[in-house]
Amino acid sequence: MSISNTGIRRWALMAFAALIGVAVFAVTQTSYWLVESSAPAKHVPAGLVSLAMDIFSYYSFIWQAADGHWVFNNAMTSESCDRVFVNLQWLALGKCMAWFGWTPTITFTLWRFAGAMTLIMGFALLAAQVLPRTSQRVMALLMCAFGGGFGWVIAILGDQGLLDTSDTLGLKNPAMDLITPVHPFGQILKNPHYSLPHGTFLLFVAAFIQGERTGRARWYAAAAVIGVVQGLVRPYDVITICALVPAYIGVDAVRNRSLALGVTLKRTLPLLACLPLLIYFYYIFSIHSVFKWWAIQGKQLPTPATWHSLGLGVAGILFVYRLTQYKRLPLTDPAVRFLVVLAVTILALYHSTHISDALSFSPQIGIPVMAPLILVGLGALPYLRERWFNNRPRMWVSALCVFVVVNSLSSPLFVLWSARIGHATPRNYARQTDLDAMDWLKKHAGETDVVLSNDVMGGRISFNAGTRVALGHWALTPHIKSLRKRFGRLVSGDLSNRKAKQFIAEIAPRFIYVPKTARTERPRYFRHNPDLQIVYSNEDVAIYELRPRLALAR
Repeated sequence: MSISNTGIRRWALMAFAALIGVAVFAVTQTSYWLVESSAPAKHVPAGLVSLAMDIFSYYSFIWQAADGHWVFNNAMTSESCDRVFVNLQWLALGKCMAWFGWTPTITFTLWRFAGAMTLIMGFALLAAQVLPRTSQRVMALLMCAFGGGFGWVIAILGDQGLLDTSDTLGLKNPAMDLITPVHPFGQILKNPHYSLPHGTFLLFVAAFIQGERTGRARWYAAAAVIGVVQGLVRPYDVITICALVPAYIGVDAVRNRSLALGVTLKRTLPLLACLPLLIYFYYIFSIHSVFKWWAIQGKQLPTPATWHSLGLGVAGILFVYRLTQYKRLPLTDPAVRFLVVLAVTILALYHSTHISDALSFSPQIGIPVMAPLILVGLGALPYLRERWFNNRPRMWVSALCVFVVVNSLSSPLFVLWSARIGHATPRNYARQTDLDAMDWLKKHAGETDVVLSNDVMGGRISFNAGTRVALGHWALTPHIKSLRKRFGRLVSGDLSNRKAKQFIAEIAPRFIYVPKTARTERPRYFRHNPDLQIVYSNEDVAIYELRPRLALAR
């Protein structure tokens, strides 16, 4: 009977988690509605709130999958690039776009919903595995779904002029958890490339923990399979897995003062499975002539540890408190020990750029940190109840309610800040005339044809039309700073005919996308070059096609 009741409780928890996932998606959709409803005149919302250039870059791969490819090249450069990059997430999205006829915006919305459900359901599964009491599991779910950091306090101080909380500060913003998606709530709101892989990563954690609990090799093998799939969804997690497994084995060996060969071999299965992927991604991002620029130009400056710590919020404090009470609350459960090592590993990797530029990983490597912090920290609740609220159940319930509310205070602000910043970001909107021009490009540009434009428009073209562009993302396009400057001088007429000719020859575009402004109305080089002909024009845009006379003579 107890087993049956346990099963019923777990199914009830998963059903509750599904409702929570839908609720979080609906709440976070508020930011999108606010941004869409405040679109400038003659502009159409892109269906995004934040991180537009990153999301545009994802679609440069998603469109390749929609066009029938299974392995990707870099379509945000004019440089020749072979098909060597694999990403299962973008592959699946592209195939769905092609099969069901989804638009990019519909695809993004459904992707975001899938991310919300995967993250919340994955966390619920892990919580049911780690936490023994239903009340703890429900509390953990609420903290995961709606929790935030102390950004609300920083925001108050910012309003008083005591701290600079300008949104231009990015990862250096004191109100970090109101700007960047530290918590699952923000990940679900801003970017499904954060939330969906976060949820699948938790499945890897659950499988490994089940192996620790049962000692059965099949669970470690399952973790290995999930780890490989995870790496092909988000490469950063391969680094985490390859650092986590040796760290856990080492910590456990020190704790037990021994190293059991059989157990160690089973534990290394995920590591051994992921090492080839680590080598593959090292080649892609460090050696490959085109893709290596993704890492070179994508290096991140160190994030202040102080603001990041405050961004972790109440969950971070509870995690630290649990560790300080290790004598009263010993880490006897291997699941808890594994989660502690996971949290420490993620934080160490996230801040390793303070040590060396060679360890400059994307902030995405810190995406899964809140799950272990929450689950380990909530293990202290029974002790806190016994110590401070013994025989006072009503006060205990009241304290828990206050705890949940305080933990969630940043989330409404996150919605409002995201909407405010999203409205002020021009990349989240496009003129209808630009959409018409991009629709023309989609119909007339071939797979290998290059479109030359500025980088922001190149990103929009990648999102809306999936056409290969010479300038796109600030990290994916090699030498983008130089190219951005040269293109600006080309369309403004400040580039000499000789240098303009060299630039065009270097890029070898078929189409050049030129906005019509006072400075770009038929630039000098365009007026005097018979090889360039206007093939599309409206009130805001002119598209030139490069038609070499030699090719026409043939």
